[in-house]
Amino acid sequence: MEHANTPKTLTINATVCDTRQVKESTLAAYDAIEINAALLLADAASQELLHKYPVTCNAVQTLDISDDIQISQVNGRKELGPGTPALKTPTFLMVNGILDIAPGSEEALAGYVGIQVNGQVICPESLSGLLSTASVNGQIETYPDDCIRLKRTVVLDKTFALRARQGARYFAGRRVVALADDIDFGKLAAMEVRFVTRELLVAESLAETAIPLFPPDTEITVLPDHCAYVGDDAKLDGSLIRRWGGKLYINGDLTLEPDSVPWLEQVSFLKVNGDILAPQSLSEAVSTVAVSYRQLRIIGGRLIQDKVSVTVDRAMLESTADGVTLIDCVDVHLRPDVEPEMIRQRLVGVVDCVNVLCTEEQRSAVELVSENVVHIGEDKDAGIFSLLKGKNSGKVVNAIRYTL
Repeated sequence: MEHANTPKTLTINATVCDTRQVKESTLAAYDAIEINAALLLADAASQELLHKYPVTCNAVQTLDISDDIQISQVNGRKELGPGTPALKTPTFLMVNGILDIAPGSEEALAGYVGIQVNGQVICPESLSGLLSTASVNGQIETYPDDCIRLKRTVVLDKTFALRARQGARYFAGRRVVALADDIDFGKLAAMEVRFVTRELLVAESLAETAIPLFPPDTEITVLPDHCAYVGDDAKLDGSLIRRWGGKLYINGDLTLEPDSVPWLEQVSFLKVNGDILAPQSLSEAVSTVAVSYRQLRIIGGRLIQDKVSVTVDRAMLESTADGVTLIDCVDVHLRPDVEPEMIRQRLVGVVDCVNVLCTEEQRSAVELVSENVVHIGEDKDAGIFSLLKGKNSGKVVNAIRYTL
């Protein structure tokens, strides 16, 4: 129960905070109001009221927009095309994700009084000028109007030549992967097919006929025949080798554990477009096999990853000769009986975690092995959680969209 002299406060943490309909009675009910928002919606009347009372606004962007304009908010992907239905009321479009605009969307774009994108816009080059009044916090990716759009990363196979159009140009936003030995680039050349992309991964035996179909500024990577493209993070184990074989291009991070040894012996070519995570005992063998990678990160023999809560005790640290690494965990609890010396010897790394809860005696040892950890100490409320709870016992609202 609050005492009579306790300040009555309101803290709003929101992606969008709409103040256009705020009442003076609402503002007068609090001694202080703090608004933390990516976008603050206001009009002349609401701004006058906000300045009249003790209101603190921490907004990435403030939009002065009248109350008769509707806000259409999309979290994810929004597509606009020639067939997009006409809007019946004045609307401001806000996209948290990807705005995908098809050719011929001039009328659909003109139907909005304003557009804000927190993410990425994909559109034909001819429409990029119409986005000059839009607010884009991210990347605008354009492509030639005469191109047929493919996936950002497209993996070609023999069926592509069967479906290709005479004289067509194809656009892939990131890369074209051409490693299958039955891709008929000779036929595609005869059909005058061309590609527009930033990067080409091509098998050695296909390179001579494939490269002329790409612009001169395309980044070319020639890979050995029968090399497999793995489009995400991977772990080197039996299932990976059985599915893809021993020649690998990993478009992500590759993790090795002590039991990866027999599978590593079957790898004859390895290119990693990311980091390699491996125990110290395998670091030399990995360096011998791998053609290229971003960096080699040494991890413990036991890797614990993507957990909400993990308790680290003596038994866990003593169970593996190469130690333990924790990555992308929320709360890591260290038992008090784990001595600082054991932490330094057996806890190989704590990476990209939120809270490491430990005693004051353990703290310095934990800090030595930590990377990108938000809070280390006895009380997790001293970290980012305190920001959400506020500095007093006032009311706190956390929302995607909040109307004051």
